[in-house]
Amino acid sequence: MKNMLAVAVLGTVALSSCTLAGNPVRKDVTGQLRGFSANQNLGLALVGFNNGQYTADGTQSQVIDKFLTGGFALDLPTNLPYGTYRVIVFRDANNDNRFNTGDTVLSRDNGKLVVYAQRDNQFFNGTRRGWNLYTSASGSVQTTLLNNYDLDAIAAR
Repeated sequence: MKNMLAVAVLGTVALSSCTLAGNPVRKDVTGQLRGFSANQNLGLALVGFNNGQYTADGTQSQVIDKFLTGGFALDLPTNLPYGTYRVIVFRDANNDNRFNTGDTVLSRDNGKLVVYAQRDNQFFNGTRRGWNLYTSASGSVQTTLLNNYDLDAIAAR
């Protein structure tokens, strides 16, 4: 009986940390979430402005673990325009797992860009074809594991 209760509790915690978009398969971008409360109905979205086109994609598989590790994992889409993006945390006001008008951005700009390049060195020196992580403060580029994309909450006013 104790084992079944433990499994039920762990299952509830695990499910409460997932979004309806499902669990990430590739876990392309990972990081820590700092300063967010657990009861805000948080979602992740990829936003950018490329070639005169604004893109906000919050439909990819993601996990936000607000209770155990304070981290997140996000799969990156391959059907977006090539360009530079940011990962944001937003409050999903209408609970549709998409970043829409009316949803509030809750994260600060962390000085990092997720770069989707069509060819090597397209946007920044050192980027490779596909997804990259560019840190503006140091000019460094990550081309394989896009980790340490930590996000901090905007301070309450």
